[in-house]
Amino acid sequence: MRNILLLSIALTLITAKSFAQKTDKKIDNLMFLFVDEKYEDVVWKGMNLMQNDKYKRHPAVYLYTSKGYYEMSRQPGKFSVGEKDSKHPKPLKMSQKYLIKYVKTMKKVGKYFPDYTGTIDDNKEFFTAIADTSNKLAQTLFVMNKERKAASIYKYAFRAVPMDPVLQLWQGVCEVKSQNTVEGEKNLKAALKNIDETFIPNKATSPVIAKGLLLAEEYLRTKGDYENADKAKKLVQVFKKYDPDELDKKKMEERNAKLKKEAEENSVMRQFYSDENDEDNKNKKKGKLIIEDGDGSTELELDRLEKEAEGGK
Repeated sequence: MRNILLLSIALTLITAKSFAQKTDKKIDNLMFLFVDEKYEDVVWKGMNLMQNDKYKRHPAVYLYTSKGYYEMSRQPGKFSVGEKDSKHPKPLKMSQKYLIKYVKTMKKVGKYFPDYTGTIDDNKEFFTAIADTSNKLAQTLFVMNKERKAASIYKYAFRAVPMDPVLQLWQGVCEVKSQNTVEGEKNLKAALKNIDETFIPNKATSPVIAKGLLLAEEYLRTKGDYENADKAKKLVQVFKKYDPDELDKKKMEERNAKLKKEAEENSVMRQFYSDENDEDNKNKKKGKLIIEDGDGSTELELDRLEKEAEGGK
């Protein structure tokens, strides 16, 4: 019944837009597969279209591929995900990866697909979902003292959801905690430029903004950056209302203990983003954080693929 309703809505949207733009059968097919919950088919077809000179620049290809990976990550019992020898060992990271490419291709959509009427605002709920899942997983890793893995998640989450500076704030916090202080400090300062008294946090990350600001304030003060430290301190009081328990030491310890217990009992959660047996940043240089994609490529490879999606060399 749910699928029939979703399909009816999809058909209505296509009919409504048919007067404004010429529909594309390949893109429509991706949408129908997604509505029909054939998420693995969405991923395979989306990745095949990325090899096509025309469609490798189409935002919808990356959007639906990202959504397909995300939905599979939520159903590890139905799809082969989360395990080292599964078809899709790192579905969340891959979802982030293709959402990043979606954001990139949307910047030039008018040049290559002037009739495309889709907007980033049309997908606010999906951006929030990615931010929410990424944040919850990263917070669990953070309290388990796996700051490098948490930093990796926040880094890709912020690139995928660039309108949420709280993700960048926590990326900075995790990088500082993992001794990647140069990048950490840079991201803390960048986040503070976009967070002020008028900032309205996303519901996905509002519960952790005060705690992130508190940790940022403590670090920046030790570095002698009193201007940013004072700003962060003031903002803690502004955003404390979203989650005052985070600043209560006893309640914070109880919450962290609960997160650790849940993570220890939930093997799927531990493997949701990166394999438990992976040696994080095994070949890292001192002070640098190396992040691998779900297909084993490095971040530089991701940047190369993004340039290809934009039509660059």
